[in-house]
Order: sequence, then structure tokens, then C-alpha cells
Amino acid sequence: MATTNSVNASLWWDPFTDLLTELENLSTFSQLPISLANKLKENHSWLLDSVSLFKPPNQKSREALDSQQVQIGSRHLTIQPKLKELAMKISSSLCLDEVQSYILVERSCEHDTSDLVALEPLHSVIVQYYIERQCLLKCTRQILMLSLYVEDGSKADRTVKELVLKLISDGLESRLLSVIETLLSATYPESMDVDIFTLWAEEMLIEDNLVLDIIFLVYYESFCTCDGKQWKNLCLLYERMISGSCNFGKLAISTEAVQSIYHAKVQLLLILIETLYLENLLQMIHDEIPFRQGNISFAMSDIQEVDAIISSFDAFEMKEAGPLILTWAVFLCLISSLPEKQEHNVLMEIDHVGYVRQAFGAASLNYFEEILHSNLLKDLEGPIAGYRSVLRTFVSAFIASYEISLQLEDNNLKLILNILGEIYRGEESLCVQFWDRDSFIDGPIRCLLYNLESEFPFRTVELISLLSALSEGAWPAECVYRFLDKSVGLSTLVELRGNLGIDNNPSFVETQLPLCVPGLEGLQIPRNTRGHVLKVIDDNSALVRWEYTQSGVLVLLLRVAQEMYPDGSEEVLVTLDLFSRLVTFNKDVCYSLMSIGDAFHGKEITGLNMAEIICTLIKNLSPNCSGALMMSMAVNILAMMLKCSPSHVTPTVLKTNIFDVALRMNPFNSGSDGLSSGSWLLSGRLAKLLLIDCEHNDSSCPLAVSVMEFTIQLLEKGIENDFLLALVIFSIQYVLVNHEYWKYKVRHFRWKVTLKVLEFVKTCILSTSHSRKIGEIVRDLLLCDSSVHNALFRIVCITTPTLEKLYVSRQYEPTEIEGLQLAICSVLDIFSILSDFSKDTLPGYPVFHQAVLSSATKPIPVVTAIISLISFFRNPKIQVGAVTALSMLLLTADDLQPYMSGNACLGLDDKQIADYRNSLIMIFSEQSPSNEDLIVNTFKMLASAAYYQPAFFVAIVDSKDSTTEVSFGSLGPKGENLLDALGVYIKKFPEMIKSHPKILLNVLDFLMSLWQGASQFINILERLKKSENFWGQLSTCISLISSMEDNPSGTLSTDSLISSYRYQCQADILQIMSLEMFLQKKVLHSEFVRKGSELSKDILAKASNSEKTEDGSHSGPRNILSTWCKSSVLSKLIKLYASCEYDNDKYLKGQVSAALFSIQVMEKLRNGQTGSLSVSLVEKLSVLEKKLHDLPAFSELVTQYRQQGYSEGKELKSLILSDLYYHMQGEYEGRNIEHKLFKELLQFLLESRFLESYQNKDAGNLSIHAEDIFLFDCTRLERDLGIDLWDILEWKGLKTVAERMLADMKDVNSMLLLSNCKLLALKALATMLPVCDEDVTRKATVVGELPEQLISSCFQHICQSLHEATDSLFPSSDACKDVLDFLAAQAELLLHFIRFVQRRVSLPSCVLVIKTIGSSLKALKDLKPSSVDVKPTLKLLLTVLLFSVQSTSMNPPAVGSVNKESEVSDVYLRLIPILCNFIEPVEYCTLSVATIDLLLKVFSTPTTWFPIIQKHLQVQNIVKRLHDKNYLPAVPVILKFLLTFARVRGGAEMLVNIGFFSSLRILFEGSLDCGTLSLANGNESEKAEKEKPQHIWGLGLAVVSMIIYSLRDSSSSSDMVDYVISCFILEKLDLVSYSLNTPNFPPDIDRKKRARAQRKQTSLTALKETQHTLMLICMLAKHPNLWIKNMKEMDSQLRERSIHLLAFISRGPHLGENSRVTPLLCHPILKEEFEWYKKPSFINSRSGWFSLSPAGCGLDPRFSALSSSALVVKDPSAENIDSSPQTCFSDMAAIDVYKIAFYLLNFLCLQADAAAKRAEEVGFVDVANFPDLPMPDILHGLQDQGIAVVSELCEANKLKQLTPEIKGVCILLLQITEKCLYLEFCVSQVCGIRPVMGRIEDFSKEVKLLFRATKEHVSLEESVKSLKQITSYVYPGLLQTEGCL
Repeated sequence: MATTNSVNASLWWDPFTDLLTELENLSTFSQLPISLANKLKENHSWLLDSVSLFKPPNQKSREALDSQQVQIGSRHLTIQPKLKELAMKISSSLCLDEVQSYILVERSCEHDTSDLVALEPLHSVIVQYYIERQCLLKCTRQILMLSLYVEDGSKADRTVKELVLKLISDGLESRLLSVIETLLSATYPESMDVDIFTLWAEEMLIEDNLVLDIIFLVYYESFCTCDGKQWKNLCLLYERMISGSCNFGKLAISTEAVQSIYHAKVQLLLILIETLYLENLLQMIHDEIPFRQGNISFAMSDIQEVDAIISSFDAFEMKEAGPLILTWAVFLCLISSLPEKQEHNVLMEIDHVGYVRQAFGAASLNYFEEILHSNLLKDLEGPIAGYRSVLRTFVSAFIASYEISLQLEDNNLKLILNILGEIYRGEESLCVQFWDRDSFIDGPIRCLLYNLESEFPFRTVELISLLSALSEGAWPAECVYRFLDKSVGLSTLVELRGNLGIDNNPSFVETQLPLCVPGLEGLQIPRNTRGHVLKVIDDNSALVRWEYTQSGVLVLLLRVAQEMYPDGSEEVLVTLDLFSRLVTFNKDVCYSLMSIGDAFHGKEITGLNMAEIICTLIKNLSPNCSGALMMSMAVNILAMMLKCSPSHVTPTVLKTNIFDVALRMNPFNSGSDGLSSGSWLLSGRLAKLLLIDCEHNDSSCPLAVSVMEFTIQLLEKGIENDFLLALVIFSIQYVLVNHEYWKYKVRHFRWKVTLKVLEFVKTCILSTSHSRKIGEIVRDLLLCDSSVHNALFRIVCITTPTLEKLYVSRQYEPTEIEGLQLAICSVLDIFSILSDFSKDTLPGYPVFHQAVLSSATKPIPVVTAIISLISFFRNPKIQVGAVTALSMLLLTADDLQPYMSGNACLGLDDKQIADYRNSLIMIFSEQSPSNEDLIVNTFKMLASAAYYQPAFFVAIVDSKDSTTEVSFGSLGPKGENLLDALGVYIKKFPEMIKSHPKILLNVLDFLMSLWQGASQFINILERLKKSENFWGQLSTCISLISSMEDNPSGTLSTDSLISSYRYQCQADILQIMSLEMFLQKKVLHSEFVRKGSELSKDILAKASNSEKTEDGSHSGPRNILSTWCKSSVLSKLIKLYASCEYDNDKYLKGQVSAALFSIQVMEKLRNGQTGSLSVSLVEKLSVLEKKLHDLPAFSELVTQYRQQGYSEGKELKSLILSDLYYHMQGEYEGRNIEHKLFKELLQFLLESRFLESYQNKDAGNLSIHAEDIFLFDCTRLERDLGIDLWDILEWKGLKTVAERMLADMKDVNSMLLLSNCKLLALKALATMLPVCDEDVTRKATVVGELPEQLISSCFQHICQSLHEATDSLFPSSDACKDVLDFLAAQAELLLHFIRFVQRRVSLPSCVLVIKTIGSSLKALKDLKPSSVDVKPTLKLLLTVLLFSVQSTSMNPPAVGSVNKESEVSDVYLRLIPILCNFIEPVEYCTLSVATIDLLLKVFSTPTTWFPIIQKHLQVQNIVKRLHDKNYLPAVPVILKFLLTFARVRGGAEMLVNIGFFSSLRILFEGSLDCGTLSLANGNESEKAEKEKPQHIWGLGLAVVSMIIYSLRDSSSSSDMVDYVISCFILEKLDLVSYSLNTPNFPPDIDRKKRARAQRKQTSLTALKETQHTLMLICMLAKHPNLWIKNMKEMDSQLRERSIHLLAFISRGPHLGENSRVTPLLCHPILKEEFEWYKKPSFINSRSGWFSLSPAGCGLDPRFSALSSSALVVKDPSAENIDSSPQTCFSDMAAIDVYKIAFYLLNFLCLQADAAAKRAEEVGFVDVANFPDLPMPDILHGLQDQGIAVVSELCEANKLKQLTPEIKGVCILLLQITEKCLYLEFCVSQVCGIRPVMGRIEDFSKEVKLLFRATKEHVSLEESVKSLKQITSYVYPGLLQTEGCL
């Protein structure tokens, strides 16, 4: 038993790295999660005592590690000897508790599978230890910073505040001070290795900085108050730090350590300044509060004691002491300024001015400036704002305490202004506070600002610099602009002896003449303007402030415009800086700046165009440092102005040609789109300026960034010209390719440039969809330029280990690492975008894709880098980008497979694949989907792998151990298989469809990709299906959603996006179920083929158990479907899916909304106001307006308005547009426009669809299996509108209209997305039903579970939804593709559901379906021609109608139900005219004619339908279609219809009159030419594939027969028969003979071998043709005179063939029994024949051809699509005929054989009858000319078959009524027997041939049994009676002897 030792629970800690990550990811305005709050409470002691809880080594912990297990509170550690050894080393080196050392080692090594010794882990574990300590301190700091937002009144959870107060009340302050004391006095551990000393020192100093940050926050946010005693201690601590009297200074052994020491000194100095509470003193002075009443924690005694300490400091010896001395002086001065000074006379003795002199002498103010330039205030994680606020308060107090000189030569003023500029610049909160008049702290600084402003524009640089710093943020920028714009005067230097009038008061002067302002040409101060003398410069000159109001902004603009040499002008530089910041922070100000110069009128100057001034300035800048800096600011100004008013700025930019674009024109090729077909070049000036700027300037906005932003704005505003094209090429080929090689003054600026140029590249790619020419250039550069590829590869080709090393490298700053990671994300995004970018664009495979997949790519292959980056868990965004890019690469690799060299795993070795697999497992092992994007994209990547790189996917899964059993859901830390992690998701399916449907959708997409590639992943699928209740989890998802929809109150979310995800999830589940059913069928078939025709018990067992899980429960797809039928889930799904979400009203409303917007904007454009609209949008609307004005309706309105007295010109058109707007507003609100002309204008606007260009494919929200849908790109539309700027100036009134349009577009998007996702689910359900339908046996069971009421309910839901979808189609508008697609899917569902429920469709349901389909057909027929293809939908509807009518014919109204029968008849009659409209189009001809034919057969009397057909159907046109090649597939159906039509005498007459016979003759001739007339006795299975009509011959003859029959009493009957014999018998005698051919019997010798080779194959179609041929022959033979006259010698040939065929039928069964070989092969070919083949026999006779046909009516051995239910099919060459099963198909073949026999006998009887009549006429029998008759043995054989079959069937059904089918067979065979007896009688009478011996006895026995068997069946009485009568003639006395009469 393992020994266990317990230690103190406080030794344990949960990783603080994870806790810090959660805190940093928490939004400051979000509620604190309960789990995180609990973690913080659990770690309270650690947060309070911080690093002091990391204990030193002790004996108890050392002994505990000697045991096998250590218990630390509720936690257990299992001690591993290898880790223990390392832990002891760590404990010794770090002076850390042994148990804590072991915890640290175990955590550091738990994700490492390598050898610990080989890795030299000591250093890495030590680093991890210090990371834990620092993360602990950062957690405390982060909690304090989060608590600030609670005070600011935000929504942050107050739990944080409570946690902080708890920490403070428990003594956080004192413990932190204790920790800092300990850290500052820390000494180097003696047991630590020397090579770790540097690391230890640096980490200790970092901890110093963190602790001081926390102490500062505690005091700054007033969690604690620092009293005089505490301040004195801090002051002494500061003295020790700066004097070097503590160990702190001894740690300066590296550059990083020196920097940390400096930061610590500054931090403590700022803490000391903050805790003097200068802010409170300023408040007391402002409120005149005496010292004793103020909120000051210092007592007079404290001040004296502290002063004693401060006085001992020497600022000249200790530079760091100067700032504290100066602060102390300010503190004393402020206290001495308080009222009731007598209370603190002791302070008067302290010389605070002396302190100031000492500090200034030591240049202490420069130290403050140095602080502001240090990295301390650049650490984004620290309390930067607090530090700046402390410095601001000090400067304000200093200004309030001491007079600041405004003399130009006073360097202290410049220094203070520089300090203020550094404080305010970049800190919006301080700027906002400054411009708040109630802020007393900033009061002294505001006074300084006003003093500077009083000398403007004489003194400009200082004022503008300070204002520029104070403009951080939107509101401060507005305040700065207003401050300048509302300047109350101008200050100039003037000569006192000039044209000035000296007032009585010498401080004022007045101008006698207009006075020019120096340096501002054109600006004059008017005469008689009074001025105040600010200062006298000398005897002759003074600085005067004139009482002349002029905008300071205009003055600055004029200065910039008139500067001759801007490069050397500091004033221009600071002005540009101010303007750049103003336009960046506030777009309102940007508008104001662009328009402010329009109203300026000076001497010889009218108007100032700011854009033109800036462009001219850029044009004139020289290539030097100053010029580069100015260009950066100026270009940024242009970029911001482009955002605000692109149409205003663009012409100026192009006119000025700011970058010197040089165009080399090709004179032979000039584009017609405004773009020249030449080479675009930029002069070298821009490139040179870029290099200079990077190398010499440290501006926060480098020139390269400004140029990129400017180019991005040009692209986004839809500009397309030579200038932009040149800039794009320059940016890609020069900046992107070369920027990494430039020299940078500030290293991390390189990444600013990189990120901006990558952003530009992405913008270029996205703009190609709406910018053709630029798109071509960009596409060519990105896909074919290897230098561009290399630039991208150098960024992204980096591995995770390399990135990890950067964090511990001294060569890289955090900003550089962050920049690199952001750049990697951008490049990965570009890779992903480029995958779609290259589709359908360039021929072949672009260089880019080949380079991406090349193993020779430098520095490492791209695939290797991307797969490595997936494991970079520090940055989930990189992981998301990597898996997304990998998905693209997998698809690309599939396309490039023929050209790739390498293995199937994309060139990865086993270790890389293993690491990749482990990364995926770690991603999936996250129990809560915290990073949804990463999980979603990872599943997308796996789906891509399964689709395009199956070998790679199999390698990832590592299915080598697929035979082993896997326990799903148990996640272990190591050795896990990827499928284990997936098992966790499978268990959570029901939960995920509620809370995270997007993740579930992508999981299901991945699973479906496995099922679609099942042949390659069969083992993986088996393992997945073994997971706990796999099918049950899928079923639960469906059931859950159906119940939620059934109960609206239970709906989890009404958000359309979530609903769309859920619909797609359900679609995937249904498709997976369908694929599984199909897969099981294929697996079963493969077993069948492998094991041959003798099915083993194993296969049968597999068939029955294929849907059982391991626990034996049935939960497969078919069983689930059965359960759904029982529980009404199926009906709920049908109800849910069938309802169409598409709302045409909503779509139309969106179009009207867009039209309203366009009219409003047109009015603005007419007035020249383009606002913030993009250039491309302005062009579109201008073109639309011109087209609108050119409309006849608009011209007519102009005429009408003119006639009513309205004026001409713009006002008239504006009035019409205004009226049109209000008419359209009424239309939008639901009121129709009555005015015809305005209605036409609205219709034009709706059809113009000017927003159509904003429709893009949406892929982000759709399943990877879904088709693309086009949604409105509202983001791009908003950007083109610039709607966020419309609150400014004249566009504010239009914002409501634009926002309404955007809201309507978003509603349309939501509707389209939801509708298309529901369509996916509908199609999936419609697909699943026919898959289940293939298994007849299982289907019957499943359908049997569905109650009748639910079936009817389903039909009602579908029909209702279909009706609603049809109603949403407006006849006056184009048919909407989405509605038609949904309509088609509804029809498909209806079709499959009808098939699914088989014969259980009730008559009311059939009628409902027929009515609904009829109305839908009528509605679709009324639609006007559209670009949308309606044909598929119409064909589906017609197919459904055909099936519905068939179902009705199978379920006729009950006898006596007159009402129902009348209703059905009425529905049918109404349907016929609708169908007549669909006969002309060739696409619908077959279906519509077949349906009409079926309808006509239903009516008992033709009088009901014949008048309707006459009225609505052009029969002549149908007949003409018989020889139209386009209608060839429809010919058989047309002939069947004509056959029905010819049954009516009127129809037959009509056919004869319109030339049917001639059309049929042409058809036969044409069909003979192309070989499609008849395929009787041919190779049907091959020829059927040609999809040509197979039985035109037979059907044509059938129609002819019917016409002859219907017109048998007609006067023209003889002529018609004569014509038919001539044209259809004699001319086609070869076909007639061929139809009567008899299969060849093989010789007796070697019969078994030759039978297989010689047997001919026929088909049911061929048998039907033979019947129809014989039918016509019989019909013609009824006219013996005409027959004999025309046939002559041919008559005997026909009789001979007929007798031979009859002999074949007679002897067939006998031959089959003796030879064991079937004499006839008849395989199923047509679809319905296969259905018959699957059904069991409906005759069930083992006699005659019914016993023989099964052997030859099996499946063709070449046919491989064996259904899963056809498990008992016998190979046709097998010898044992008896084992062949009887099927419906074999019965049909046997019946057709007997029908042929009947017609043959009928023909021969007619011949014999005619001969008998002639003999009767002449009085003797002419034996020589008597027609040939069959031999008696042939007739006896047929008699025996007929008697045997009828006797067998009657005996088998003696206790029940015969079915219609069996009754028909019995009557047929009785008639055959009767005719055989008749012919036998003729033979005996004419030829004198008597029955052979024994025949009478045999016949007597058989007939006796027959009569006995038929005695009970009344329906056969007439046939039996007739048989008895002929029997009495053939065998006289037989019946009396047998007692049958």
C-alpha cells in the first residue's frame, strides 16, 4: 500500500498564469463570471500575501517527498523519482519549499514527452517559477484596475470591488510594503548557480516594479491613505534606493536590470508625489479652506520632520533627489498659501524658494521630462494614466505656486510646455478633464494656455504644440477647434510711430489705416480697430492685441498656404500635427476644416480650399527628415478628409498628382473604362521619403503607414484610376516587398508598417469584387509575383518553438513580439482569402499555390509552419488563422495533386503529425467552448482534410489501433486518440444545440464528411458509432428542436442566426442518417457479392443486426425513424420544415426602402452635396437619376406640373422627386400608389436594383455542404454611405432613411439566411424518405407506425405551406429564386412522402394534394418570363400531381359515396384545363400528357371530359409532336394518351380527321432511321441506357387498333382498314414478323453449355409490343375480305409465325421442367419493373408459366445496384430453377406471355371462323385452302396450363373472394382454354384428327377438378359456362358422364 504524507494546504496553488489570462480577457464592462469570482475568493490568501507564500525549504516538506504520495489539503501528489530529483535541485537553487518545487517541476514537465535531462530543464523550471510569481502580482494589479470601473458607474460586477475592499481591510498595504522591503534587501542565494544570477536579479527587479505598481494603485485610488509617518518611511526608502545604500542597486548587472532599477526609482518618486495630495491642496486653495480644516494627512510636526529629511538631500549629488525636493517646495508653497496663515507660522521659517533654486540648478524639471520619455509610461499593462495624472497635478501645482515667464528666451517655459505636451498627448481622460471648466486641478494650466493665446499669431508654435497635445479624443478635439475658431483677437508686432492713434490711455492704440498682418498676405486689420498693448519690445515697437475677431483656424490655414519654404518651418510642422490630430479624432471637426475656408474673403483672396492647400504642400516638400514628417501628417489629413468627403477631396488629389504619378502610355491600347493600359510609375521621391522617415523620424504615425491608410481610403471609396493603380502597384511591389529591410529609428515601428501594408493587401483583395481593373492587377501580383510571396512567407514561416523563444530572448521587446504575432495573423488571413480569390480567375495553377505547397519554401515550408502555429496556445487568434489557412491548403493540395511530389501527408514526418494530433486534442479537450472560433475552424479544417486529403486525415486520427476498444469521453493528459476528444462532443450534442449550435454545426459537418467518404473511413466510423448512444444523441437533437418549435415558450432564442444554425444542424443529422442507411445497404451488398448467391447466416444476421448498438438496443437510423413515426416527431418535422420562411413582403419592403433612400440622396446630389458617400456610390446614384429623368413617365410629369403653373428648372424636378418620395413612403407603409406615372417611376426604381452590387456570398454562417447564398453586404454599404458621419452638417436629416434602409437590408439578410437554412433541412428530410423507401420490408414496418391521423396532418401541413409559398409569388414581378427553390423542395418532400406512405394515402389527402398542386401550377403559369429558371419547380409539381392522381386511382371512392366521387370528378375536371397549358413546352409534355391520360381513365363516361378536351386541348398540335425530334422522349406517353382518347368515337374521328395515320407513319419511318422504333427481343439493358423510347411501334399499333374499334360502325371503316393494312402491315411486314419471332431452342447436345450463349433476351416492353401487334392483326382480321385481298401470300407467313410462337408458349413449361433451363430471359429494366421485382408474387401459382418465369426474370448479372432488400436473387445461369423466388415481376411476365397466347389464338380463331363461313357459303370445306391450324398437342399443352393454373388458384382461394388480379388471370386462362378447344374442334372437324389415346381420360380428370374448384366463385360463372359449352362440342357426352352439367 502506498505511503502518504500530509503537508500544509497553503503550499498548494493553482496556476496563476491561467487566472491572469481569465482576468485579462475579462471585459471591463462585463459581469464577473461566477467561476472566476470563486477562483478569486479561493486565492484570497495568495493575493493578500503574494510572493511571501512561496516558502523557503523545510525539513517536513523534504521528508514528505520521500513518501509515495503527498496530501496537500484535498489534493494528492504521486511522487515520481525522476521529478523528485529535479525538484530537490530547484529547491536548493531557488530556496523554495521542496513540495512547492515538486509542484512546479510537475507542471513544467506535464506537457513535455521528451527526456527531461536532455532538455536541461533547470533553467526552464526556474523561468516558470518567476512567471508564476509575477503572474500572481499581476493578478492583484489587474483586480485593482478592474475595480476602478465600478466606481466609474459602469456595468462591471461589484464582486471585484468587494474583493478589493476585503484585501485592503485584511492589510494589503502593510503586506505590500513588507514585501517591497524584503525584495529591496534581497541577497543572492548562495546555493544558486552563478549562471542563473542574472536571471534571478532581473526577475527580482521585475517583481519590485509590479509591487510598486500595486502600492501606487492602492494610494492613487484612495484605497488607503498615506499619513506623515508612512510618507517619511517611504521617503527614507527612496533615499536608500537613490543613494545605493541597499542591495537594490547592486543588481544592475544587465541593461534590463538597469532599466528596471530606474523604473522602480521613478515609481517610488511618483508614489511620494501622489501621497503629498497636491490635488487636495489645490482644492483647499480654490475653496479657501484653512490648513486645520483641510483633508491633509500631514500634521505640522510631520512636515517639520519630513523637511528635516528633505533638507539633507543634495540635488547636485543625487540627481533623483531634485524632483522630490522641487515637489516638496511646491507642497510647502501651497500650504503657505492657505488662509489663516498665522496657524502655521512655523512654515514661514522654511525656505521653499531655496529648494526651488536648488532643484532648478540641478535641472530637476528635465528629470520629469526624462520620466515621460522613459519606457515606464509605455507599459500598456501598468497604471499609465495614474502616473501621468500625478505628473499633471504636480505641474499644475507648480504653475500655481510660482510665476511662469512668457519670455521667448525662457527655457523653463519651453520645458514646462514640453512636459505638459508629453503628459496630455495620448491620454484622453486627462484631456477631457482639462477642457472641463469645473476641473480646478487644470485651472493653472488653462491660465497658461490663455496667456499663450493672447500673443497669437505672433507667437504660434508654443500655443499650437500645447493645443495639439490637448486634442486627444473626440470631445477634446472639438474643444481645441472651438478654442481656435472663436479667437477674440489678433496679436501683431507694430511700430508705435506709424499710422496709429495713441489713446489717452497709453495701453491702447487704434489703426488709422488698414493694417496688414505680417506673414499673412491678404489678411488686414480694418481701420479704426482698437488694440491693447501687451508688451513694449523697445522704444519703437510693441506687441498689440487687436480687437479684431478672426478664426485662428483660418489664420493657421493661411499661414500654411503662404509658407514659401515649409520644410524648415516649425510652425507649419506643429500646425500640420494639430490638423492631423483634429481630423483623426473628430470627423465633425474634419468637415469644419474642409469648409471653413469657403467663406474667407481677404485682400485679393477669395476662399481657401484646405484639400488643395495640403496637396500643394505635399507636392512642394523636399526629400529630407522634416519633409518626410510633414508629408506623413499631410497624407494622414488627406486620408481622414477622404473618409469624410471623398467626392470633394478626390478631384483635388488627382489634379495635384501629389505623388508624381508618371504614366507610360501604350498608344495602341487605351481602355474604355478610364484606366489606361500602360505602365504605372511613381517618381523616386516618395520612396526616398519613406526611407528617410523610417531612419530619422520617430513619429507615432510613420509616413509609410499614412500612405497605406490613404491608399486604403481610395480603394474603399470606389475610386478607380491611374493614380490609384500606380499607388497600389507601388505599395505591393515596393513597400510590401522591401519594408522589412529599411532602417528604423524605432525598432517596433517596422511592425506598424508591416501591419498596415498587410491591411492594405487585404483591402485590395476584398475590393476586387467591385473593382475590375484593379482586381486584375492585384490578382496578378499576389498570385504570380514570387517576391510578394517571399515577403509573406518570411513573416509566416515560423514555428511555435521559435515564437516561444522570443519571450525569453533579450533581443526582442514585447511590442515587437506582439507586432510579429499580429502580422502572422494577417498573413494567415490573406492566405485564407486567396483561396477563394484564385477560383475562376487564372488558368492553370498560380505560382502562389505551388509555392505554398512546396517543400523548398524558405525559411521553412509553409505547411510545416502553419501546422506548428496551430499549437501556439498563447495566441488563439494565430491558431484560428492557422487552422483556417490549413483548410485552404488542403483544398489546394487536392487541386494540385497531379503536380505535387511528396507523400500523402503534405511532407510532414511522423513527429510533426504526432505533435499536430496532440495540439488538436488539447484544443478539443477544452471542456467549455471558451474560444468558439478556434473550435469551429478546427472542425472545418478536419472536414476539409477528410474531403480533400483522406490519407492525411487518417494519419491525424492515427487509426492503426482501430481494432481496439475505445472508452469515449475519458480524457487523459497523454496518449489520447483524437476520437476520444470527439466523444466528449458527441455526449454533449443535445446541450450544444441549445447553447452552442454553431460549434455543433461544424462538428456535424465534419461527421458528415466522414460518412460521405465512408469507404476510406469505415473503421473510424465504426469507432464513432460505438460511442455512448451515438444515434440516440443525434435523435435527441432533432426531437428537442421539434418540441421547442411545438412549444414557442420553450424556444431558447429568437435570433435568426441561432435558428439558422439549428436548422443546418438538423439537416446534417438527417443527411448522416440517410448516408448511414445507404452505407449499410452497400456493406450488405458487398457481403452478398463476395459470398455469392448462397447467402450465409452471417450476412442475414448482419442485415438484421446492422442497427443494434453494443448494448443490443436498436437505435440505428431506421429505428429512429420508426420511433419518430410513433411519437409524431416526423409530423412535427414536416410541419416545421415545410413552412417557407421567405417573406416577399419583407423583400419588397427592403427594395422600396432602398428606392426611398435613393430619391432622398438624388436631391442632395442635385445640390452638389455629396457628403461622405463613396465615389462609386455617387456615380451609381447619378446614373440612376439620369435614367429616371429620361423616363417617359418623368417627362410626362414635368409636362403636367408645367401646365399647372410650376416653374421650370431644378425646382420643378425637385418637386417631382419630393412628391415621388411621399408616394413611395405611402407604398412603404402599406398604401398602394394610385397615380399611374408615379407607379411607373417606382417600378423603375425597384427594377433598377442599384444595391445589387452589394450582394456577396455568405460563407461564414453556412455549413460547408450548403450552397452559397447571396446576402447584402451591409458593412460595405455602411462604409460607402459613411453613415457614422451623417450627424454632421446637412446630412443629419437623411440618417433616419438610411438607417431604415440598412435595418431593412439586415432583416432581408436574416430572412434569406433562415429561409435557406430551413431549405437545407427540408431537402435533407426529403432525401431521407426515399433512402428508407428502398428497403421495402423495413419501410412497411416504419410506415405502419405512422397513425392515419398524422399522415393526413402531414399532408395538410405540406399543402398549406406549399399554398402559402405559391401565394408569395407576385404575377407582376419576377419569380423569386428563393421561393421557387423552396417550392421545389416542398414538392419533392410531398412526392417522397406520398411514396413513403405507399397505399395509406387517404382519398381526402389525395384530393387536397391535387387541389394544391393545381393552384400552384396555375400561379406559376401566370408568372411573367423571368431570369429565374422555373422549369425544375414545374417539373417537380407535375411529377407530384402524377403520383397523386395515381394514388387516387389506387384508392377510389367507396361504392355509394356519391359526394366524394362527385368531389373527385370536379377536382379532376378543373385540373384538365390547367394541364393543357403545359403540353406545349417540351419539358413538361411527358408529365402533363401522362397525367391527363390518367385522369381520363378515371371517368366512367367520356361525356364528362371530352368537351373539356375539345375546348382546351389542341389535339392536332399533339399529333404533330409525334414526328418532332425534340418531343421524342414524350412520344410513348402521347401515344398512350391518344390510345385513351381514341376509345371515344368522337376522339377517334378527330384523330382520323387531323391526319393521325400519316403522322404515325412519319414517326415510324423516322424511328426506323434512328433505330428507336422497336427493341423487341433485343438487349434491353444496354439500349435502355440510351434513354430513347422503346415501344413506339407497339403503342402506335395499339392506337390504330383502338381507332378501328371505335369507328367499326363508321361508313369509312373499310377504307380505313384498307389503309392500315397497306401502311402498317404490308409496309412494315418485317417489323410485324420480328414481333412474332420465337426464341431459339438450343439443340439437345451439350445443352447446358450452349444454353447460356444462345438464349435470347426479351423484356416486358417487347412482350407488350407483340401483344399490340397481334391486337391490330386481330382487329384487321375481323374484316376477312379486306384482309384476304391485301395480305394474299403474306397471310400464311403470319399464321406460320403465330403457330410457332403459340407452340413455344405451349411447350415452354414442359421444356423448362425437363431441361432445368429457362427458355426465356426477361430482366427488369425500367424503374417500375425494379419495383415490381422487389414485391412478392400476387398470383402465387406454381403451374404453367408462373412456375417457369421466375428463373428467367431475375436481375441482369451485369446490373450491380442490388437493393438491400433483394437478398434472395438467383443467378439466371443457375441450374436449379425451383429455387428462384416468384416475384410480382415474374407474374407480370407470365401474364404477358398468356396474353400473347390469347391474341394468337384469337387470330387463328378468326381465320378459322372466316374459312368456316366460306365453306358454309359454298357448301363444302376446301381443305387445301383451309388456313393452317396448330397441332392438337400444342392446343392440349395450353389447355393443360390453363386448367392447372385456374384450378390451383381457385382451390387456394376457395374460402375467400378472388382478388381482381387473380380473377383477371383466371378469366384470361379460361378464355385461352376455350379458344384452344374451339381450334381443336375445327381441327377434328376439318382434318378428321381425333384425340390421342388417353387424352380424353386426362382431360376428363382435369376439367372435373376445374369445374369443382370454380364452383364457389360466382365471378367466373360466365367464363365457365362458355367453356362448358365448347367442351360439350369437342368431347360430346363427357360433361354428362362426369356430372358437370
